[in-house]
Amino acid sequence: METRQNIIRIALENFLVYGVRAVTMDEIARIAGISKKTIYEEFSSKEELVNAAIEASIKEYRCDLDEMGSIDESAIDHLLRMTRYLREAFTSMNPLLMQDIQRFYPKCWHKVNEFKTEKVLQNIIMVLEKGKESGDFRTEINSELLAHMRMDQITNSFSSNYSKSSKSFLDCQLAILDHFIHGILTDQGRSNYYKKLQTQEF
Repeated sequence: METRQNIIRIALENFLVYGVRAVTMDEIARIAGISKKTIYEEFSSKEELVNAAIEASIKEYRCDLDEMGSIDESAIDHLLRMTRYLREAFTSMNPLLMQDIQRFYPKCWHKVNEFKTEKVLQNIIMVLEKGKESGDFRTEINSELLAHMRMDQITNSFSSNYSKSSKSFLDCQLAILDHFIHGILTDQGRSNYYKKLQTQEF
């Protein structure tokens, strides 16, 4: 089991940086200090390894979202926490990762979409409703529609020209998030948001 988990960890680390197609089983074996035969004793194919690596990543993201959702804080504080989280998550992520999965690993892409629908989408709706109740977010917005739009922003940025600009993928993601946030804030929310920004480090 330890060997299997180590292979998954190394594979995921490299998929995040280089994308899936650029990382070979030979390369994973070399980094892990094992033979390729050992990898194939644990995984029958690269596709199975990709599925296992993405499942492990989804499990970690799910736990992180559960933990953030359990914290009793304002919608503004949650937005800032999510901004920090996205900064950490996207710092080393290559947009090729999601492009490769979407194009070449449909079963794996289906799992990613399930996670987005079942967990991420519901988390966004929860935060939007909380912000509307507190007066920080505009009450006229449709939370479910906006949540879907936010999910589309994240997904589309992986395959759009954003990733080809002079800015990093992280910079593009944070710019899109900032635009989204300012579209939902009330005057009260904007005031609270900037006050919080001045007291927190990013």
